[in-house]
Amino acid sequence: MLLDNHFEDLTFSEDRLINTSHTVAKAYTNLVHWHPFAEILLSLKEGNEVELNFRKYEMNPNDFIIAYPGDLHTIRNVSMDSFLLVQFPMELVTVVPDFNRIKPLLVKTPYCKYNVNDTEIGKMVLTIKKIVNTSRDTGTFREAYNYSLLLKFFSYYGKWCMDNRIDEIDATDEAYYRSAKLMAEACLYISQNCADSLSLDDVAKKIGISKSYFSHLFKDYTQMTFVDYLTKERIRRAEAMFLDSKKKFIDIAFECGFSSISSFNRSFKKIKGISPREFRSAMIEKTS
Repeated sequence: MLLDNHFEDLTFSEDRLINTSHTVAKAYTNLVHWHPFAEILLSLKEGNEVELNFRKYEMNPNDFIIAYPGDLHTIRNVSMDSFLLVQFPMELVTVVPDFNRIKPLLVKTPYCKYNVNDTEIGKMVLTIKKIVNTSRDTGTFREAYNYSLLLKFFSYYGKWCMDNRIDEIDATDEAYYRSAKLMAEACLYISQNCADSLSLDDVAKKIGISKSYFSHLFKDYTQMTFVDYLTKERIRRAEAMFLDSKKKFIDIAFECGFSSISSFNRSFKKIKGISPREFRSAMIEKTS
């Protein structure tokens, strides 16, 4: 990658998954840099400036911005206690399917300006502060609690991005955001209804656009066809049923929307690389 000399590595202390700080490292102040982990920066003072991917943001108290892995960013003219920082491997969040469905949207919406009248923003700011404060604790399951707070923050942020950011974006980006929101809604609908007899036309009508336009947007957004995505969601649902060792594969296949046991077995092996029986055996071994 470019700017190798401006790569910031970080060893998370005490084998923690989440690192927090009240200060920005002096070595990276006023310097364009990037890192392989994600970073939330919550501004505590007026006049803070962050440049993210060559776009400048003037930040005031309780504004926050998210630098994702690989994002080029600069934190300028920072004094002590100007920010709260939360740093974490992106895998902590991408393990959740809900996040992955709207990830392109979140990455394009990295900045949130504080609004005292917006209770959802207030919840996000409070959650960031809780993560930082909890990191000082020494009790059992502190890390687990902090992880739950991180997921809570992204659940708030994802909903806020879906509900509010359309009115605040540049006109040049509006088409992207609107289509991304539609695709996120489509993916959620498919996930919730994948066991039904669902067609591309059904989903296109559900979100109110033409079949051909939906097909184009969906492929661009998910990098897979509608059929491949639907099949993947059905397989994901089947996996959750495998822990019930008494449940027959044919019943699982039909309950997840497959028309036959043969199509279920074929699709499962294509996606997972092994048969449903082999997968269930390995799954039960790990949990026993």
